[in-house]
Parts: sequence; structure tokens; C-alpha cells
Amino acid sequence: MTTEKTDSTVNPVESDSLRGEVLEDDGEVFKNNAEHANFRALGLWVSPDFRVASHALIADERIPTIIVLIKLCFATGVLSIPAALGVVGYGPGVVLLALWSALTMYYAFVMYQFRMKYKGIHNIVDAAALMGGPIAREATGALFLLTWTQVLPYHLCTGSGFVGLSQGLKILANGKGCNIVWTLIAAIATGILSSIRTLGKLAILTWIGFASIFTAVFIVVVGVTTIDRPAAAPKEGPFDLGVIAVGHPGFVAGLVAALNLFSGFGSTSTFMPVMAEMKVPRTFPKALFISQGLLVACYISFGLVVYVYCGIYVASPSLASAGGTLEKVAFGISIPGFIMTSTLWTHVAAKFLFVRILRGSDHLQSNSVKHWVSWLSSTISLTIVSFLLAEAIPFFSLILGLIGSLCCSPTCLVIPGCMGLYMQRGNYKSSRKIMALCTLHCVTIVGGSFMAIAGTYTTIQSIVDAYASDSVAKAFSCS
Repeated sequence: MTTEKTDSTVNPVESDSLRGEVLEDDGEVFKNNAEHANFRALGLWVSPDFRVASHALIADERIPTIIVLIKLCFATGVLSIPAALGVVGYGPGVVLLALWSALTMYYAFVMYQFRMKYKGIHNIVDAAALMGGPIAREATGALFLLTWTQVLPYHLCTGSGFVGLSQGLKILANGKGCNIVWTLIAAIATGILSSIRTLGKLAILTWIGFASIFTAVFIVVVGVTTIDRPAAAPKEGPFDLGVIAVGHPGFVAGLVAALNLFSGFGSTSTFMPVMAEMKVPRTFPKALFISQGLLVACYISFGLVVYVYCGIYVASPSLASAGGTLEKVAFGISIPGFIMTSTLWTHVAAKFLFVRILRGSDHLQSNSVKHWVSWLSSTISLTIVSFLLAEAIPFFSLILGLIGSLCCSPTCLVIPGCMGLYMQRGNYKSSRKIMALCTLHCVTIVGGSFMAIAGTYTTIQSIVDAYASDSVAKAFSCS
């Protein structure tokens, strides 16, 4: 085992963990079986290897990492996929979904490798600190918080979290009530639930959240195949769905659609904190491959069915595509899923702040006043910021689309690509396999950077167009 000098905040230790020779508490931020708060309660499933352990350990292992990983992604993209397919066509759309799935899954695995090789890494910010020092740490920390607080409501505008929940509540209320009130209800629910300290204790709610959003989407998928015409189609007379195999969008529209498809996999930067709360982190790859395999299968099948049966009349979010009673049923069932989406994202962002404040302190896993003040301050402050930003900025989705371009591509692709290169430093030409992997990392870094720059351009252009068409909403509007 060798020790590598780094910033004192991270203090990683290189180990033989990639070969499975790892002490599960060696260098970990959270310790197993802590006296007070046991953050390490996530497992893969009940393994025969653990049946000889205590009943408490077996109970912990019933909390599956797989569900947490799926829920972190599922609902951020599935509700906007059909509309994106309508722009690029279902052929290129399926190819893009498969490409984004493969890339983000592979680089999530690279993050796992990096974390296990350099012990003490809790999140992507720690990894950046190791590679680039304090400046990289602060810049990546800002990106991470922007992604999971400000970008949070952006995803909600496409059907998840605060805005998704407020839209669902308003639909159930037959359009009555003010958006601000419904969004405030979503924020309060998120603030309360995200304050539960460990992902392990959020597990049952995560199960419920995933089941609800999955069921809601499934109802819409079945529903659109049974109705005579989509809700947005003409009420009488013939109509053309306009389903296309290959679309020919302009640069701006095509890139926006590609980024919308990418957003369904854009939560992989949150997977490192999940590893930190696993009882046995080296089982993470199994959870990753199973969860992401199920995720892309759901995205492709659900997205294709809804698009083929709704065509140009598909709604975004897609829960509204069937209309009528089915729309109300879908939104009603999806409410727990919307709540858990925003809850998990807020929880992960708050956990980053919490660990940053108390890392290495006895208060990190205690029940002290300092522990609780630090934790509740993190969750409540981030919830308040998300609510205010969701309501205060007139062209919020456009501004957050800009931040999403600058944040999601770097945290999911560019920084993990740098991790891959960092692990191979000094060995770039040692074998053809290493050379091929390093080439892939370089291409990913360049491609991710292009997505960030081009996404910024397209969003700025959308902002200009919104002002030109006078379509910018007012701040704190009840409309």
C-alpha cells in the first residue's frame, strides 16, 4: 500500500482495492457500525456471504443500492424522451440513448475505480482536488452545487421534482390554485424528507418513489395505445401523427434534443456519494450495471411507444400525452416519485456540504448539536435556494439550461475522463489497451467540452428568442 501526497482535505491512500484486496473502512469518510449515525447501510441484496453475520447486518443488506441508482436517474429524462425523439427521429434517438447510456455507465465505473484506488474520496469534488489541487476543488464544488440545486428545478420543468409535482397537484385540482403555493408545498415536502440523515433510511421511500413514477409512466404507455387520438391532436377529423424515423433538425434544435436525451443519464455524478454509504463499496459495479441496464431498457421502450402513438402531439412531460382521466391518474400516482426525485437530489447536494463542513471531525457521525445544526442547515438552505430560484427568475428553465450545459457535461463526462487519464499517468503507452482507453478519455473530454460550449450557445440563443417573442414569464407568477 502506498501513500500519495495530496490536499489535506482529501488525504487519499492508494490501495490494491481494484483487485478486491480492500479493508472496507480503510480511508472511508463514514465508518461501518458507527456508535451513533450509521451512514453505511446500503447493500446490493441479501448475499449468502452475509447470512453468517448478525441479524442487523442482514437487515442492512436488504437496502438495495440498485434502486437508489435507478431513482437518481429515472424521471429526470424519461418524461421528456418522446418529445426529443420527435426532433431527431426515433432511429437516431435510440442510437443516442444507447450511446449516452454506455458512456455514462462506463464513466461511472471509472469514478468507482478512481474512488477505490485513492481512498478517502467521497465525491467528484474530492477527485478534482486530488487531480488539480484547491482551485480545481473549489471550481468543481461550485459546479456540483449548481448542478444539484439550480439545475434541480430545471429538470423539474421537464417533469420532475418541484415543478413536476406542482403541475401534478394543479392538474388534480382542475387547474385551481397558484403555482407558487403548489411549488411551496413541493419544497416543504422535499426539505422535510431530504433531512433524513442517511440514504439507508431513505430506502423504503426510494422504493415507493421509483414504483410510483414507473407505474405512472407505464399507465401512460398503455393508455396512449388505447385512446383514439392523443390529447393534443385535433378533436375531430383526420390527423397525421407525423412520426419520423430520421429527423433533420437545425443545429440548435438538434443539440437541445440530444442534450435532453443525455439528461436522463445526467445523475451519474451523484453515484460517488452513494458508494460512500455502501457497507461493501466493492459491490458497486454490480449495482451500476444492473441499474443502468434496466434504465436504458425502460427509456427506449417507454419513449418509443409513447412517441410512435403520439407523434407530433406528444406532450412534455409525457404524462400529459393521454389527457383526460388517464392524465390525472398518471400525475396522481407519480406524486411520490416527484417528491423522491427532488428529495434525493437535495439530499446528495446537502451531504456534500455536510461532509465538507465536518470531514474528519468526531461530529460527523455523532448526535451532537453541531452535527444536527450542520446537517439541517445544509438541507434547509438548499431547499430554500431551489424554491426561490424556481419562482424568482422569469426565464428560469433557460438560465438553468445554460447552467446544465456548463455543469452536467463536465461532471458526467469531462472530469471522469480526466480521472481515467490520471489513473494511467506515466503508463499511457504501456499497452494497446491502455492507449485505446486513454484515446477514449481524450475524445470524451473534447466531446464533453463541446457539449458544454455548444449547449451554452444554444441556450443563450433560446434566451434571445424568448425576449424577442415576448414569451418570458413574470417572476413569482401564478399562471
